[in-house]
Amino acid sequence: MKKYFLLISSVLISQFINGQYHVDALRFSKETLNGTARFMSMGGAFGSLGGNPSSLNFNPAGVSVYTSSEFSFSFDFSDIETSTKFHNTNVLSVDSKNSIPNLNYISANIFDPNEFGDWNRLNFAIGYNKLDDYNETTYILANQNEHSLASNFLNNAQGYYPENLNLFNELLAFNTYLIDTISGNNSTYFSYVDPLSEKNQSYYSIKSGQKNEFYLSFGSAYKDKLFMGMTIGFPWIQFNQFSNISEYFINDSVDSTNSNNIESFSYNSNLWVSGSGINLKLGLIYQIDENLRYGFAIHTPTAFQIQEEFSSRLITSFQNNIFESESGLGFFDYDLSTPFKILNSVSYIFDKKAILSIDYEYLDYSSLNLNSDFYNLSESNQDIAYYYSVASNIRIGGEFRIHPQFSLRGGYAYYGSPFLGMNERNIEVFSFGGGLRINQYFLDFAVVNSFNEDVLSLYNSAPNSSITTSKNQITWTAGFKF
Repeated sequence: MKKYFLLISSVLISQFINGQYHVDALRFSKETLNGTARFMSMGGAFGSLGGNPSSLNFNPAGVSVYTSSEFSFSFDFSDIETSTKFHNTNVLSVDSKNSIPNLNYISANIFDPNEFGDWNRLNFAIGYNKLDDYNETTYILANQNEHSLASNFLNNAQGYYPENLNLFNELLAFNTYLIDTISGNNSTYFSYVDPLSEKNQSYYSIKSGQKNEFYLSFGSAYKDKLFMGMTIGFPWIQFNQFSNISEYFINDSVDSTNSNNIESFSYNSNLWVSGSGINLKLGLIYQIDENLRYGFAIHTPTAFQIQEEFSSRLITSFQNNIFESESGLGFFDYDLSTPFKILNSVSYIFDKKAILSIDYEYLDYSSLNLNSDFYNLSESNQDIAYYYSVASNIRIGGEFRIHPQFSLRGGYAYYGSPFLGMNERNIEVFSFGGGLRINQYFLDFAVVNSFNEDVLSLYNSAPNSSITTSKNQITWTAGFKF
């Protein structure tokens, strides 16, 4: 029957990898609305406007719009509410974070056209911007008698000898007697858990981290009509996730003939991710007339190198015994290539008192690609091609100058679903704000609300849990021109 096995091999790490890496590829490729307060309050619709540090990560031609140098930084506070529904049980989780989402310096160098001709400037910018925020707490809870994580371990173990079980899942279940081999057959398993027994089941997840980008931008202008620019981006990722699935059995309903009736079990998993990459963005802005502008930009895929560490632990409690098993630490390095992006923008300026701007962004998430020198990730790439599709992102913003020194702003952003045939997986963002200008100094604020709905399956045999996330964010930006 039961024998304990030392974790002396990483042969089965690839089983852990292929099950989740298309999800990670999507997570690290997506971006949400982040930037300066003015940028966010106008929904990020700056592709044909420029003149804002955050616009350089969308259309780098925006750097060549500047006619004076500028320094700015921002501070934001976020409140994230996550509501889940699982077996008709609703749970609300709240998480709050603050950060410095950007820090920027723009150097504007204007030349005498009599000496330098029609190309009358060479501008330069350096800084960093937050591109995405991974902070989120999710709690799922229900009393149910329909399924169990133990059944998932049991089904995945069948046909494998204990020494060949997945080191991070099924082997832990075997080591803690959650599953066991049938006498005389070391590749056939049973479980002390009856999935139809009444139980209190919970899931708890804490995610943290950010996706940021350090950038260098260069740009020039031709006759103050055609603005061109280039941004070299150096994004980096920091992501951590702790998750727990626990089941507490009610009324000793599991295998009452056994003196060691199971009372509960708890499965923990930890994931630590860091990565860095490089990309190139090229763009132009053309001033069609005094009021109308058009913008176009293209982003190369970001080439990421990502390192992950992961571990798991399982504790099983019986009436007379408690068993615990840990996986040890797993390591995995891989490369990720994100999709190309194409951006088209148009804006109209009304008598220098109001602005209306629209951005359209196209990208194909099915072109995501994973590669590793040590493991075959073809299965994950097949999952990417199967699950993901083309997405369209739309950003709309407006500004109205009610006083020479004060403006009001509003915006809307729609981030299309990356999933094939699942249009409801989109994200909507509403924003408003204002800005004060006194001589060369400026202070802007933005209030942003984003909303999205999603589903989560805790394991193969579990029904989907619906997840609704609402994020409220306040951002302040201060700076000065010189």
